Amino acid sequence: MEVAVALALLFFCVLLLASGAIAFLLIRHCLAALRRRPSADADPEARAPAAAAPRHRQPQPAAAAAKPKQQQALLIAVKKEAQQQQQAPRRLAWREVEALTGGFDEAAVVGRGGSSTVYLARLLDGSPVAVKVHRWCGGERRLRAFRQELDLLRRLRHPNIVALLAYSDDHEEEGALVLEYLAGGTLADALHGSAAGTAPLSWAQRMRILHDVACALEHLHDGGGGGGTSTAVVHGDVSASNVLLDGATGGGARLCDLGSACEGFSAAVAPARAAVAVGSPGYADPFFLRTGIVSSKSDVYGFGVLLLEAVTGLPAAGGGAASEIENLTARILPRVRARGVAGLVDASLGEGGYDEEEAADVARLAVECVAAQPGLRPSMAQVRAAIAEKAARSIAKAGYGHHIQLSKLLELT
Repeated sequence: MEVAVALALLFFCVLLLASGAIAFLLIRHCLAALRRRPSADADPEARAPAAAAPRHRQPQPAAAAAKPKQQQALLIAVKKEAQQQQQAPRRLAWREVEALTGGFDEAAVVGRGGSSTVYLARLLDGSPVAVKVHRWCGGERRLRAFRQELDLLRRLRHPNIVALLAYSDDHEEEGALVLEYLAGGTLADALHGSAAGTAPLSWAQRMRILHDVACALEHLHDGGGGGGTSTAVVHGDVSASNVLLDGATGGGARLCDLGSACEGFSAAVAPARAAVAVGSPGYADPFFLRTGIVSSKSDVYGFGVLLLEAVTGLPAAGGGAASEIENLTARILPRVRARGVAGLVDASLGEGGYDEEEAADVARLAVECVAAQPGLRPSMAQVRAAIAEKAARSIAKAGYGHHIQLSKLLELT
């Protein structure tokens, strides 16, 4: 009896173990089958076209679409760089300068300076250009002025600074700058009637021109010298003669003649350098003349004189037999401080030909610009903002005409 019970228990245990083993194998097989199913289904999905792709793979087309956008941006950057390289001023041989000026034909002369002559020339496509020929004849100061102007113009790019198209610096005693030509002459000519038969500048035109010059000086003072640096540039000779006017209707102004410029906000000027950076009569900063220190505030002083000149129509220096030795600031400032601009506005504008409120604001701004101490003068950024605010109506009335950039490569052969 006991043996039978023991055999029955043994049989039951063996059966239980066998059932457990079979159950384990079945479960293992099912788990393995479940693991293989996604892998097997993945191949059809991988081979399926993009339109039949499952939802969890939908972000991939967006990522793929980003690549063409990146390539397009790269192409735009490359094209922009190529255009900038194409616009770089071209270096000319001296024989090309001779050909461009017709052998330095006197009939083509449109201006003269202390050491330079400006010729009107035309490219093969008929576009006019100004060829500024420097002759230093062994003079170190004149050579330095040419090198300074060339170096800055090669780096500068601003719509209110005259553009350099080409240059020649391989001649022993001479050099040339090929510049964009502006048919309107200089601001000095327009204000003081050097060009016979031309109508006087309207008040709106004067405000537009002043704003353009302020923009150019602000750009220089903010580090417009380029070359990957933020070094400020001081023009050193702000005057009506160094402002060129676009002859087109609604055209603006360009600042020119950077031969007296220097880089750096403030620097002690050596005697040799001072001979270059004095500035034009009537515009020179008295603080600079006393101390030999030039700074961006020296340009602000010159611009203040320009403001007075635009309001009154009087030249910065001279202006009459009884006052030829007096500058405009010495003659006008006491009256402006005492009575404002009453009776001082340019008579050629005619009655009602100017905005009285704007004229008063511009005169007050001029007084701030020509303060005796440079620290009391505003920055050119502040001056430009003040003109834009106080003369906004006139500037808008003058309009902004289309400026054609003569930035194509010169083809002289």
